[in-house]
Amino acid sequence: MLIFLSFLGDVLIVSKYRAMNRRYGIKSFGIGDEPPMNVKMIVTDLDNTLIKSDRTISEYSVSIFKKCRDKGIKTAFATARSTQAASKFLNIFQPDMFIGYGGALTLAGDKIISRFAIPADISYQLVNDCLQEPEIKYVLAINESVAFTNRIDISDLEASHYKCTDFTVKNNLSYLKISPRSDNPAVIERIAAKYPMCDMLRYTGEDIYRFANRNAVKWNAVKAVADFYDIEINTIAAFGDDVNDLEMLKNCGIGVAVANAIDEVKAVADYVCDTNDNDGVAKWIEERITAK
Repeated sequence: MLIFLSFLGDVLIVSKYRAMNRRYGIKSFGIGDEPPMNVKMIVTDLDNTLIKSDRTISEYSVSIFKKCRDKGIKTAFATARSTQAASKFLNIFQPDMFIGYGGALTLAGDKIISRFAIPADISYQLVNDCLQEPEIKYVLAINESVAFTNRIDISDLEASHYKCTDFTVKNNLSYLKISPRSDNPAVIERIAAKYPMCDMLRYTGEDIYRFANRNAVKWNAVKAVADFYDIEINTIAAFGDDVNDLEMLKNCGIGVAVANAIDEVKAVADYVCDTNDNDGVAKWIEERITAK
């Protein structure tokens, strides 16, 4: 009994220090200063988190995620990418779950766990409102089955899975995300004001925006995954770098920001690991989880 109470006291002390972590910006304990982490699932963003700046991934990172699977730890990607754009990384890592389109679609293999789309009539109106704005260069509209754009040149790698189409022809499609590109934020904000039922997000450092169903956020998808696998939220470790990772890092049991993350993400994280270009996610997992 005394041993149990002593251990419980240690856990409470660690919990207290983790709360101070969040409040005062202290980013990490030394390895070995807290009890072994009970992690049953790892959820990570891809771009600028797990994936390097040159859009490559290291064999080291792949090996660490294999160790996680070997230990029975579930793995999930939570990304703004579509299934089409993430296919290469899905084939390499073979995660248990894919949270794509910024949280709009969650898959376990081919099984849909959650789906939050923009209704077809709103999708059509929103896209065509974007087409009326001269300062919007082009629009990308996508779901799990189709990827359309009015952009003529789609030769670059990131847009190669899109097909040029005439958006003025009504197609009765519900899109998972609609992404206009513009140098003028005021134009996008003006359109967003007309669609309060949609969430609008601008990716840090980019001139492309994401319109989506208001429920299509990574955190909602993570909760759906936790329910599907009957895993407690406090046993999930989440990794990210940008605004669409905030809720996920704040609410999961362990939130880890890469060192190249924006300040807002670092502020809510329990830990800050090395940068994406230095395999920060894989290093942190190896030191804190798989080595235990």
